[in-house]
Amino acid sequence: MNALMQTLPGLLRARISAVRSLNTLRFRAIRASFWTICGYGANQVLRLGGNLLLTRLLFPEAFGLMALVTSVMVGLSMFMDVGVEASIIQNKRGHEDSFINAAWTVQVVQGAIIWLGLCAVGKPAALFYNAPMLAQLLPVAGLQALIAGFGSTKMPLAARNLALRRRVMIEVSSYALGLVCMVIWAWITRSIWSLVGGNLIGAVAKAVASHLALPGVRNRWTYEKTVFREIFGFGQWVLLSSVITYIAGEGNKLLVGAFLGVKVLAFFTLASTFSGLFWQVAFQLNSYVLFPAYSEIVRTRPQGLRAAATRTRLMLIVPAWLISLVFVFFGDHFMHLLYDQRYVMSGSILQMLSLGQLIGILGGSYIGLLWARGMVSTSTSLLVVQVAIQLLGMVIGNHFWGPAGVIVSAAAVGWLIYPISAFVYFKLGLWEPRLDLPIAAVSILVGVLEFHRIFIHL
Repeated sequence: MNALMQTLPGLLRARISAVRSLNTLRFRAIRASFWTICGYGANQVLRLGGNLLLTRLLFPEAFGLMALVTSVMVGLSMFMDVGVEASIIQNKRGHEDSFINAAWTVQVVQGAIIWLGLCAVGKPAALFYNAPMLAQLLPVAGLQALIAGFGSTKMPLAARNLALRRRVMIEVSSYALGLVCMVIWAWITRSIWSLVGGNLIGAVAKAVASHLALPGVRNRWTYEKTVFREIFGFGQWVLLSSVITYIAGEGNKLLVGAFLGVKVLAFFTLASTFSGLFWQVAFQLNSYVLFPAYSEIVRTRPQGLRAAATRTRLMLIVPAWLISLVFVFFGDHFMHLLYDQRYVMSGSILQMLSLGQLIGILGGSYIGLLWARGMVSTSTSLLVVQVAIQLLGMVIGNHFWGPAGVIVSAAAVGWLIYPISAFVYFKLGLWEPRLDLPIAAVSILVGVLEFHRIFIHL
């Protein structure tokens, strides 16, 4: 009895400490979510305003060329992504100076390799797309990757600690500076180089500010074999995941364009922008809030991961599901209000894609959990299955039902992958049937009632 009485105060102190830690993490996560959403919203407003100005200053072909430049740059960057930032956030040693500086060294080398790769593919890309300007644009635009490589690791450390206010301010202000320079440059020269130059100025501003405006250690060259081994061990799956993600996004568009033509691809892209609002916000929240928060829980009190994930998923699912439900019923009217009759088909596509999101949101709301537990290979495997279902379904859909089959297949991916995802999370003790099953049941009911009405208008 005496031993028990002596033990109780220690247990009580441990419990109080755990509760305080949980409250601190919850507060930091809420604050980080606020700044993430504010930053995302500010960037979207700036991007829209900049596009409205630049489209009046430059010729349309400039934007087509920059779209190709961006696509090649993003593709090569994802093919070279070894997950430096993710490693700093997830690894238990991610706060140590030796780990941080070794990670920075990898980041610099990675940026240089990406830039050299863009220099190498400039001429082949120019020949392939029959656009000679690409041979000049890609090496210069690729300097962004080189500049970003020298950015401070204080940025991922801010994400690891969920201290995002300064990071968001750096990102928004550097983007705004680059955009202002871009508009002024375009107004003076009417040249496509204004788009490249503005992006480079923004990249330099961001890299410099990352070193000067954030607290933390000053980066220096460091060689530590054990850190490199840990980063590349984790990063090989990040790399594969990035490649597959790129294929999933671009493969989807390439197949729609090949099967349905450029015009319907425009409708599909327009509709998917609105139906994918959840994914855009979820991606931002995962990068800056969920993945770091889940990783901290895994490091400090792994038994609390499921409860934290359930609360977070509920906050993600409810608004996203309700927005998708509105688009299912009124997506055609919504697109009619925004666009003229030439875009009428995009309304039906939006309705069908939103119908797919009713279930797709359930699976997508588990985002960040596997990475936080270091199970990037499992996450990548699920992504491979999703891509296979998506591409195969669109090919089969086109064969049997034509254009409508392609769109239905693209929408059905979320419904088909969810049972597989649910099984994986069930085996890991993370699946929450009390939350998922009622929403899935209502979604199935909506699908039964609305599918035929939407399908006949595709």
